[in-house]
Amino acid sequence: MALYGLVNLPTSIVGLPIALYIPAFYSQNLGLSLAMVGTLIALSRLTDVVTDPAIGMASDRWRTRFGRRKPWMVLGMPLKVLALWMLFVPDSSFSVGLWAALGGEAVSNLYLFVWISALYLGFTLVDLPYRAWGAELSLDYDERSRVTGWREAFGYVGTLLALIIPLVMSIGFGRPGAGNALLAVAAAVVVMMPLLSLPALIWVQELPARSAPVAAIPLKRGLKIVWANGPYRRLVISLLFLVAAVSMTASLSFFFVASVMQETFDRYAIFILAYYVSSSLAIPLWFAISRRLGKHKTVVLGIGWLSLWSLFIPLLGPGHYWIFFAVMMLKGSAVGALVFLPASMVADVVDIDTLRTGEQRTGLFFSLWGMVNKAAVAFGVFLATNAVVWFGFDPTSAANTETAKLAVALFYSVVPAILACVALPLLWNYPLTKARQQRMRDHIARRDERRKAMAGESSTNG
Repeated sequence: MALYGLVNLPTSIVGLPIALYIPAFYSQNLGLSLAMVGTLIALSRLTDVVTDPAIGMASDRWRTRFGRRKPWMVLGMPLKVLALWMLFVPDSSFSVGLWAALGGEAVSNLYLFVWISALYLGFTLVDLPYRAWGAELSLDYDERSRVTGWREAFGYVGTLLALIIPLVMSIGFGRPGAGNALLAVAAAVVVMMPLLSLPALIWVQELPARSAPVAAIPLKRGLKIVWANGPYRRLVISLLFLVAAVSMTASLSFFFVASVMQETFDRYAIFILAYYVSSSLAIPLWFAISRRLGKHKTVVLGIGWLSLWSLFIPLLGPGHYWIFFAVMMLKGSAVGALVFLPASMVADVVDIDTLRTGEQRTGLFFSLWGMVNKAAVAFGVFLATNAVVWFGFDPTSAANTETAKLAVALFYSVVPAILACVALPLLWNYPLTKARQQRMRDHIARRDERRKAMAGESSTNG
């Protein structure tokens, strides 16, 4: 589980800077419109509507000597690394030369759209099979949470590194700012991604598929099959609102600390680091609660805890940094419950489809999960950046109006909390409990044994 989880570390270094620094860097440093940056990030996710289900279904069908999931990860890593460097370091000689060779000129809206779209495609090729692989490592309700917990724990280490690296650049090397942060993060990921992924690809085996190769089905029918799964449908809708809420907070955090709190970049980096340390340390607590209450009610509790502390944020301003720091530590402790538990729940709902059809289509289910996840991130960034601009916020101005600052505060805290609470009624009476999941696994195991026995008899008679 540790080697499997380690793959998530370099991947998780990438995600946070996209939300924290890309909007600020491309609007403040490169002169693009903040609203346009948010819009382009959202538009870049439209390709996932096609690529995610296609890759998910293909990884379900493929049978190679290296497994079903691993070949896709190996294929996607070079694209992911290339697109990451082009997006994060657009002013390097390599980036400028490659863009010129492709017919481009200066960094523009087109440049941002092309390379963030390519990066998200690389994410799909690597992350979707990777998560489907993790869902198949165990059949047990609680052990699936442990697999997810290992993965997300390394993910939080990656997130912390994404925060520590800019802090070291700022304080240790005297090079603050979003551009320097992105450069250092890109350099670290280019080195770490192949080194930390290789051990799992070599030594962590994929368990044999528990069904014959899945028959090829049209994309539309595949999505209908997934959507017909009632508990999964509840999870997907909940995910949309939860991830949109978290991405809104992430995309406006820099502007809130800099413009509303009027604090320096160094203090912002320290605050973000503490926020995610709090999230990481709270994961074992949420896991312990889930063993007692069940996964779905634990997620409900986490939403309530996050929303409670969000209400205090608009009351804070200059001079309240340490109060803000304490409130956000308490709020951040809920994020872990909203990340690793829903992913573990997806692995459980795949059992419903396996029970009904006898097929194992984990990739198909995780493809829609990944597609909605990325769409929710894009929606959150789009909503947050365009809303504050509509209320008059200017990221390049040192003197925004009080109305603009209030808009930043509300869309940073209260509006995301309201979005997260939409998931409460969907999750409170969630039907797939630990007892039901165990009954399904027992039924599937008995059916598999009967099939093996019948196959053995046929072979003997033959």
